[in-house]
Amino acid sequence: MIEHEGIIDKIIGNHISVRILQQSACNACHAKGACMAADSKEKLIDVFDYTGSFRENERVIIQGKVSMGYKAVLWAFLLPLVVLVTMLVFTISVWNFSDTEAAISSILALVPYYIALYMLRNKMADSFKFTIKKTD
Repeated sequence: MIEHEGIIDKIIGNHISVRILQQSACNACHAKGACMAADSKEKLIDVFDYTGSFRENERVIIQGKVSMGYKAVLWAFLLPLVVLVTMLVFTISVWNFSDTEAAISSILALVPYYIALYMLRNKMADSFKFTIKKTD
């Protein structure tokens, strides 16, 4: 289970927005003060709760399945890489493009992928659901 501690930002009906501080793995490193790679960002996570037992500015824990993380990596990194490499190999071997033309074509092949991803965002949001619970 993936867990993040956060603070409820606002509640509108059953819709709860939780503010979490997303930290990179470097953030726990003892040398982060001297390194420019360490970063942290605030994120808003949308959660639906029908119990009505939460209030604004309350500390909570957001939970998600590990499989959601794997799914996100698949859609955000692996599939675009497959599209990029497939197009690169196809344009060089089948169409005999130059290296520059093949590289540009491969990058442009990602445009329809990201447009399709954007258009399916609401449907994909259904498979990325978080749950909320009170801190102990």
